[in-house]
Amino acid sequence: MADFMRDLPLSWGEHPDESNVSSDWRELAADVLNQAAALLDASKVGDATLEWLATDFERTAIPRRRVDADSDDWPDGSAEGVRALARDTRTGRPVSVRLLARIVAAYLQLARELDAKAQLATRTSGAVALYLAAKAPTPIRAVTRGHTLRARDAGWEFGRGPVLEDDAVPMIEFLLGRSDHAPSPLPPHPHSHPHH
Repeated sequence: MADFMRDLPLSWGEHPDESNVSSDWRELAADVLNQAAALLDASKVGDATLEWLATDFERTAIPRRRVDADSDDWPDGSAEGVRALARDTRTGRPVSVRLLARIVAAYLQLARELDAKAQLATRTSGAVALYLAAKAPTPIRAVTRGHTLRARDAGWEFGRGPVLEDDAVPMIEFLLGRSDHAPSPLPPHPHSHPHH
């Protein structure tokens, strides 16, 4: 199951070197953790709120079993603590796409709470959207089934059928079940009617 990513008809705008496509997403996961730390650094909330948000992010993003079970200083509740998690993730055990999706979900939640703009690398948003589309609850799958999902701002698409599109982050929020804003069909092309 972990390797399902490499068999899908996934179009990533430019065709990157496929040799690095594996079921290990450590680098991308560490990048998202670092972006979360940067959001915490840039935030204007008070110290207590920041500590609460950082602690909540760490708990939500990283399962306890990935952290040293006897580490008393976790969650650390600071941007520096999140950066340390990023370093541990980069050098630690392989990261599944499931864990990457969990980290992305926590990052998007943090961005929303800080009223900040979330940004995801193309491969990260594509991998997570693909994973979530496969695992989505029935009401969400009812919307996406039989369609191609396309991210306007990320250059990826997957699936078969008429295109539904949105930017990558709102699409992931929809697939996570956090937004009622579904990706929308392409508008009909004004010049597609044959002229008499």
